[in-house]
Amino acid sequence: MEKLEEVPITFEELLKDVEIKTAASAYVLIEANPSEIPGILKALAAVPNVKSADVVTGIYDIIVYLIGEDQNEIGRVVIKDINSIPGVKKATTCMVVKL
Repeated sequence: MEKLEEVPITFEELLKDVEIKTAASAYVLIEANPSEIPGILKALAAVPNVKSADVVTGIYDIIVYLIGEDQNEIGRVVIKDINSIPGVKKATTCMVVKL
């Protein structure tokens, strides 16, 4: 009887049905100067990572949902792109975690 040679399975084949998610997401709670909210919303719309921005009532003025490659990218977007918008007084980042 002839013995069949085993062929190893490639890594790509092994993981073909596994969904790998490496993206990170966060909610950013913004305190803003009320008169500058329209300009802030316009500036947020130009940030590619921002998926939504809503004006809300309460202690925060705007809640932003953003995604990034990882939490480092989220941090860079908040520091560089959101905190630098005129009228943003404070931005609090709430990273989404998967339990």
